[in-house]
Amino acid sequence: MKDQEIGKEIVGELPLFQFLGERIDLPNTNLLALTGDASLAEPTFKSGLTERIAKAWITPLPELTGKQVRVLVGQMLGLPWLAKPVAMFLHQHPRAECDLYPGDLMSAALRAHQHFSRFAPTEMQAVLSGDFGWMTEEFAFDRDGLLLREAMDDLTSARGAAGLI
Repeated sequence: MKDQEIGKEIVGELPLFQFLGERIDLPNTNLLALTGDASLAEPTFKSGLTERIAKAWITPLPELTGKQVRVLVGQMLGLPWLAKPVAMFLHQHPRAECDLYPGDLMSAALRAHQHFSRFAPTEMQAVLSGDFGWMTEEFAFDRDGLLLREAMDDLTSARGAAGLI
């Protein structure tokens, strides 16, 4: 599937890892079982974010939607299990839109680059070696340019940490 074919409706609502061109072995269990951390499955403070995290926390990994993965990566949760398949997905589909804007998952992964480099060093190296010129076009909707500046700063930091610059 070409990157242009991935749209908000597809990536946001369907299991994200089905879009990988290669087979990956994800445990057919959820982050609650893998971590033993029930606090995220049943938060004491209820908000839209904590409720989205709770639902994602009990969803089997192969069934996590693009929206769920973007939230988990954005909160840097579950990355020991998610970093590798997310990096593989981003290498193939860097501009993918999960639920906010084109490139939203990439932006979240760049912010969490230290975790990705720890749990998926080879896959993250491949992501960081890619061409990120697309961000200027995709983030044009952000009139003050803050989103692009933050993404570029995160990219520079990630590439520096990976020894690519």
